[in-house]
Amino acid sequence: MAYAPFLNFVILLLSTLSAYALESDRNQSVLVEADEVEIDFTNGKRIYTGNVSVRQGTIRIIADQIELFYDGEQLDHGVATGNPAVFRQRPDGKEHDVVGTGQTIELDEVNNIVTFITRAQLRQDRDAIEGEKIVYDMGRDRMIVRGGDEAPTRTTRAGEDATTVLKAKDNERPRMVLQPESSQSQNSATRTDSPDVATRNDTQIAFIGNNGAPVFSKRSVTSTSLGTLPKGTAARVLRSTDGWAEINSSRAVQVWVYGKFVSTISGIGVATGSNVRIRSTPSTGEESVILGELNTGQQVRVLATKGSWKKIEAPESIKVWTPSSRLELSNDMERWNKDWQAQTQSSSN
Repeated sequence: MAYAPFLNFVILLLSTLSAYALESDRNQSVLVEADEVEIDFTNGKRIYTGNVSVRQGTIRIIADQIELFYDGEQLDHGVATGNPAVFRQRPDGKEHDVVGTGQTIELDEVNNIVTFITRAQLRQDRDAIEGEKIVYDMGRDRMIVRGGDEAPTRTTRAGEDATTVLKAKDNERPRMVLQPESSQSQNSATRTDSPDVATRNDTQIAFIGNNGAPVFSKRSVTSTSLGTLPKGTAARVLRSTDGWAEINSSRAVQVWVYGKFVSTISGIGVATGSNVRIRSTPSTGEESVILGELNTGQQVRVLATKGSWKKIEAPESIKVWTPSSRLELSNDMERWNKDWQAQTQSSSN
């Protein structure tokens, strides 16, 4: 019963962003995942809560909660919330996804409008626009971007190494800068090896926030999911870039190794080879990301087997990616060390 509302939800997104749609997406099956589904037949409200994920063709939606409101059998509007809520789709004939994010995404089926609210962003390849609120009106074929007191409107037209920040004035009125390709080429030619202004490379300490944190093999929601870290998990932030953080975690994520290099088929075992590659999926194909290595004698916990592969709890040295917004940075080193030690010990038991 949960699939029909989500199919309507995806159709809503397709109609609202029809300029970006892939025709093949409409014919794809819908995969929906949520921790809980609540349907109120008296008022036409359906609520999907907890690590909500929607896939259909090139479409991917991730949110903490999605609410759909129906007028009879007709979808009226929907609200997706998250930290942030994410919409991703591959445009027809393009090589890069369109990604929209916001703490709240409102979808108005009647008026054909989609609104991204609070730290809103629309991005495709090197082009991005940010603001406190982005309203895309398909009916009139126009976009309105509003800044806020703490989030001026910003437009970028470059790689990650050339973020253009627009300082707002006069009550944060939106402004937009479009850099021609010739300017981009010239800037690239004269660029030195100075650090990326959008990237932090200094190690920081943090805790996972109240909503938990999904972790991925790459800094993309379409890459392999490695699970969700619960709130309060101690994390070491190795670097931050483009809204993502690469971290080590005190609690183990689940990864794969080639089975013959681990001494047991279940429970605690040891690595029997050196430089044993740890992978995101039980495969050596291009989609399988190498996350790290095991060395001879290193102890691991085997969780499951699949063919010649074994799923294990990853050592704390494994580097994974999570949205930066899911982290709460901390200066309390004493508390962090205490929690890190307790959590790593708990994971190994």
